[in-house]
Amino acid sequence: MLKALGHPSRISIMLLLCNSKTEKMIVKTIYESMKLPQPIISRHLGILKNCGLLKRSVQGQDTYYELRTDNEYVLKIKDCFKSIKQE
Repeated sequence: MLKALGHPSRISIMLLLCNSKTEKMIVKTIYESMKLPQPIISRHLGILKNCGLLKRSVQGQDTYYELRTDNEYVLKIKDCFKSIKQE
């Protein structure tokens, strides 16, 4: 999990999700917030999902990502990221 957080874009995604007022975010909102192309964000989201930090759900044509709240390590990471202000 920590190795997956070794990229600045993935750290930014985690900051965005940890400090979001909603539990899950649509991919479009994530890439528009980060001002990066959708394919790049999707690749980073896939890495975060595959290592167990995020979970993905599909509703109609929309794909949502959210933190895995069933993992104690993710919850500890979330606590750390909540104290960091996003630029």
